This record gives sequence, structure tokens and C-alpha cells, in this order.
Amino acid sequence: MSHYQQLINKPNRVIPENNGIFSRYEHPLITAEHVPVNWRYDLNATSNPFGLERIGVNSAFNAGAIKWKYRYTLVVRVEGGDRKSYFAFADSPDGIGKFKFLDKPLLLPQLNDPDINVYDMRLISNEDGFVYGIFCKERKNPDAPLGDTYSALANAGIIRSKDLKK
Repeated sequence: MSHYQQLINKPNRVIPENNGIFSRYEHPLITAEHVPVNWRYDLNATSNPFGLERIGVNSAFNAGAIKWKYRYTLVVRVEGGDRKSYFAFADSPDGIGKFKFLDKPLLLPQLNDPDINVYDMRLISNEDGFVYGIFCKERKNPDAPLGDTYSALANAGIIRSKDLKK
């Protein structure tokens, strides 16, 4: 069994010590190691003969969660090698382990002035059949001095989906 298969199938047991309010578990629900290798690398020797990484991953964290269609789904903030983030869905049958990312990261539609970073999505299911995601998005501050790569304008973004794929 591969390292990846062992990771996503590892049991996540409750740590016996608790405060009587909530339980802690042995392992984090999801980490950068959970990102599938085919996201990070083009595994085709013809199109990527040197095996170069195409999507760097520093970390996976700050997930929003929802119980949806009898599964537990996270929308995870994945930080790339450039320190910018993107979102990806992962799900689990029980909500405490066996989280696995879906086929590909979430592709957010962009307006004329594209976002430079996104983070902190939270999910809610609505009676209209959609799952809504509300998140923070940043754009470059047009009034920032030349060379300032940190100043940004933050706003809220919203998406909706009926299948968490489109």
C-alpha cells in the first residue's frame, strides 16, 4: 500500500484525555500530504520529462465544514508555493478520518479585476438546493507604492453549487 493510501486510510482515534466538552484526535483531519500527487505533478513523461512540480503546496488548513449528502465535506484553504491560496474540497464518511480531496481544486470564476488571494471559506446548505460558500478575497491595492506586494483590498466573495464541483 502506498504512503498516500496509508495516510488517507489511517484510523483517527480519540485521545483519552479530554475536558468533558470536546474530544481531541491523534491526527489532523487534513494536511498538505493529503493533496494528491497528480495535482502537484504532471505525471506524463512527454509533457513533463523532468518531473517538475506544477502546483506547489506549503500547507492545507483553516477548512470550512458541512455535513452534506450523508458525508462530511471540508473546503480547505491550500497554500501554494507562492504563498497564495486556493480552495479544494475533501470529504470523509465519518468526519473524523479518511478525508480525501476530490478530483481537482476548486476553480473560482474571476471578474475583470482578478483576485490575488482567497481564504477562510465557510459553507452552508440552503433550502433552495444550493450549498453557499462565503469567503474572503483580496485584490492588489491600486494605490500601493511601486514594489509593495503586501497591500491589498479585501472583500467578501460568494459562490454557490449544487454538486460542489461546478
